[in-house]
Amino acid sequence: MFQRSSQRIKPTDTFIGHGTDMNGTIHSQSNVRIDGKFTGELSSSGTITVGERGEAHSTLIARHVVVAGTVVGDIKTTGRLLITSSGQVLGHCESGLLVVEEGGILNGTSMVEREAKEGTFANGAAAACEPPERERPEKQDDEENAGTKQAG
Repeated sequence: MFQRSSQRIKPTDTFIGHGTDMNGTIHSQSNVRIDGKFTGELSSSGTITVGERGEAHSTLIARHVVVAGTVVGDIKTTGRLLITSSGQVLGHCESGLLVVEEGGILNGTSMVEREAKEGTFANGAAAACEPPERERPEKQDDEENAGTKQAG
C-alpha cells in the first residue's frame, strides 16, 4: 500500500524572515536566505541569499552568494558572488566569479580566483605577470651577447 520512496530527501532551506533579528553562528548544509537582520558568522554548503530587506553584519562563507540587501563584513565563495542592482557590500570579497549589476555597490576589496588548472596559478595571473621571452630585457641582452661572441 505505502511504498518507500527511493528519492533522497533534500535539505530544507533556512530562512531568517523580515522582522527577525538574529545573532550567532550558523553552519548549514542547505541554502540560507536572510530577509531580516543577522549578526555573526554564517557558512553554507549551498547558496546564501540576502534579500532586498535583508541585512547581514557578518562573515558569509558559501558556494554561491547573492546580495540584494546589505552586507557589512567579509564574503568568501568558491562560486559566484552576485551583487544585484539593490545590493550593497561593505567589506572584503573573495570569489570564483564576481558579478555586480548596474546600481549594485561594492565598497571594499575584491579578489577573484578561479580554480587552478594544471600549469597555472589559481588566479590565472601566471601568463599576465611574466612577459613573453622576446620582451624580457635580460633575455635580449643574452641574445645580443651571443651574437657578439659569434661575430668576433
